Amino acid sequence: MGILSQIEQHHYLDENGLENTIKIRQFLEKSLQTVPLLRDVIGNQTIKVKCLKVESDNHVSKNYYSWEQSNQWSGGEKWSKNMALYLGLLNFIAEKSQHIQSNVKRHRTVVLDNPFGKASSDHVLSPVFFIAEQLGFQVIALTAHAEGKFLADYFPIIYSCRLRHLSGSSKQVMTKEKQIRTAYFQDHAPESLERLGEHEQMTLF
Repeated sequence: MGILSQIEQHHYLDENGLENTIKIRQFLEKSLQTVPLLRDVIGNQTIKVKCLKVESDNHVSKNYYSWEQSNQWSGGEKWSKNMALYLGLLNFIAEKSQHIQSNVKRHRTVVLDNPFGKASSDHVLSPVFFIAEQLGFQVIALTAHAEGKFLADYFPIIYSCRLRHLSGSSKQVMTKEKQIRTAYFQDHAPESLERLGEHEQMTLF
């Protein structure tokens, strides 16, 4: 039964036979949420999602896995397929909103909070960063990992921030070190390397 047909039922009339606007509003707010609305659009059918798995030898599996099966994968593999879906959804929303600058290689940014707890293997990171690059995302990651091959492989600029105690004081000061992969910029963006080497943040106080 459609939404309009349900509203026309006697259940949404008050004791005087008039429309009960409060009940109708509550019903519409509930019915127009994403999940019930999708069910109504697709005729109350179940939405099925199938996934392909990237193996440790960087080959993509030929078999499809259900979403339920994919949730039994390792932590890094689950992170990889969830991130691929997340980036795809962000891209879909941007296309619908016409917020895409296709003439710029990287025209938007996604910030990840400590994504490398479970995902540090190349075969789970590589597909995500490939998709991010194809869709024009610049990835910024905040992580407690101080070392790791994956950091140097996927991030040409790394800021290392540390808290240090001041002598004779209970206060701490944050120091930062910047590492730049000059070879990456020489090959891919030499103009960016010049800009990064010449300018520093101004001191305001």
